[in-house]
Amino acid sequence: MKKLMTIDEGKKMSRFSLFARQAGQYYTVGASGVGINLGILFVLTDLAGFWYVASQIIAILISISSNFFFNRFWTFKSSIGDQRNSVMYMKFIIVSLCGMGIQLGITYSLVESASLYYMYAAAVGIVIAGAMNYIVNRRWSFGIKF
Repeated sequence: MKKLMTIDEGKKMSRFSLFARQAGQYYTVGASGVGINLGILFVLTDLAGFWYVASQIIAILISISSNFFFNRFWTFKSSIGDQRNSVMYMKFIIVSLCGMGIQLGITYSLVESASLYYMYAAAVGIVIAGAMNYIVNRRWSFGIKF
């Protein structure tokens, strides 16, 4: 027998669907950010001759900025209220830098303590930090209620 959905159940499913869709878009944007980051790192280090640490700092800042704009105008565009872009951007940078610290900490811990291959450890760190970044950015940076 088919059960009819109540209005409240429908709203919960709709919110969950929005959350899941935005999570997918957020991770798609994140993947593009990884590509941007690695591309800029390669160009600045191997082609332009910059020191790799300076290249990495520039690459991270550019990828954080591109991720913010893609998330602002694609992932969360229909859910954002009247916040100013500059406020959202500063919050996004803070969250992204915290996420970067979490990712690096997880990667280092797994490599040094568990002797996990660094690429696998980095993938674990990216997934965990990415999930935290998504939840915090969605709520705090972009002001979207659950």
